[in-house]
Amino acid sequence: MKVQLVVRSYHQMIGLARYTLSLCEALESTGIQFTLAEPTYPWFVRWAHRMLQPRGLDVRTFFTTYPLSATPLDSQALTHLTAQQMATLLWFKPRLRPAVITVHDIVPFLVRNDEEQSTFRHPMDSWFDQLAMSGLKKADRLITVSEFTKKTILETLSYPSDSIRVIYEGVDHETFHPISVDEMFYDRYGLDPGLRYILYVGSENPRKNLPRLLQAFQQVHRYLPETRLIKVGARQYLPQAESLERQIAELGLEEAVLLIGQVSDGDLARFYNIAELFVFPSLMEGFGLPPLEAMACGTPVVCSHAASLPEVVGDAAIMVDPLDVDALAEAILQVLEDEALQQRLKEAGLRRAAGFTWKQMAQETLAVYQEVWHS
Repeated sequence: MKVQLVVRSYHQMIGLARYTLSLCEALESTGIQFTLAEPTYPWFVRWAHRMLQPRGLDVRTFFTTYPLSATPLDSQALTHLTAQQMATLLWFKPRLRPAVITVHDIVPFLVRNDEEQSTFRHPMDSWFDQLAMSGLKKADRLITVSEFTKKTILETLSYPSDSIRVIYEGVDHETFHPISVDEMFYDRYGLDPGLRYILYVGSENPRKNLPRLLQAFQQVHRYLPETRLIKVGARQYLPQAESLERQIAELGLEEAVLLIGQVSDGDLARFYNIAELFVFPSLMEGFGLPPLEAMACGTPVVCSHAASLPEVVGDAAIMVDPLDVDALAEAILQVLEDEALQQRLKEAGLRRAAGFTWKQMAQETLAVYQEVWHS
């Protein structure tokens, strides 16, 4: 069996990049031979990019997300498209069979008509995303990263249930585990070891629900002035990022909310470890890796009870209604003020996170390859 993975080049270690890198490393450890292919750009895409880039339109990145072609491709190999948007490739390269696609979520498609939640900025975004969603039906198997994502596909796209396999993501336990953090780390980011830190990791995507998190934190900060909220993650959605900064100013939280960009995995683990609490109030997730990484570091977690998150955190976190600002603030205060609860969540989180490994993910993915190849 020959296997080729179609992957994107990522400038930031976001969830999709972490999945792709971890899958490659884990497959290597199993001894399976595979090759990598990356999206390429036909002449008209390169021409359009040169013409439109001065106007702020990044055509190359768009057709990296929704590829029309890729290289090198082997029509005799099993093809694994590592993200759902790559399903456009099966329209333009129909001989890439058998094909497996990992679907992390179909949230952009689900919220495409919601003005507050949609991140589509141009009709082309919506059109190509719908093309990708229809392209999923050309795959021999879909891998979804949660039962929730499988459910949304069955309900929305009418994909056959017996062709979907749920394989959870994993945690890099060599990186994300309880560690002591030295003063140099605090100095590097201008942090005060005497303050109490609440952590959020991720983007400003509307579905991440950060405006309500800020409203809840304002309540917490009034009661516990020594608390600080740290957001770690590169700015990916400029309008939402600018709106977030305005809201911070309007709430009078300029000194209490720290916006930190992309960091190394090592420093990310340190942020998890200095935090007394990790909070993740997302409205919609296909999986939700940050809460799992936080638990692997022994950090108590408060998250929403929405979408896939109950599958991920189990009974090892405090879950709340993400639309209820008061409930979110109360949950944060409850954890910060109850040392016994903190210890219980720490122990439960470590146990829960231990069950999610990239090695297990790779073994289950390899089983899907074997199933498809021999069918």
